[in-house]
Amino acid sequence: MSLVGRLLHREDLHSLAAPYALDALEPGERRRFEKHLKDCDRCADEVRALTEDAVRLAWSTAAPPPHAMRDRVLAAVR
Repeated sequence: MSLVGRLLHREDLHSLAAPYALDALEPGERRRFEKHLKDCDRCADEVRALTEDAVRLAWSTAAPPPHAMRDRVLAAVR
C-alpha cells in the first residue's frame, strides 16, 4: 500500500476525495471510494471542485510550444 493509502486508509471515506481527484489512490482504494462516491453527493461535489481546481492549476502553468516544434515533429514523422 502506498504512503497515501496508508495515511488515508480510514473508515471515513470522505478523506479520500482529494487523492481520488488527483488520481493518487491505489486500485483497491479507488474501487472502494468509487463505490462510496455513487451514493455520496458531498464527496461527488468535492471531487468535482477539486478536479476543476487541478485543471485550472494545470492551465495556469501551461505554455505554448515553440513555433518551430511543429515543423520538427512533422519532419521527424516523415
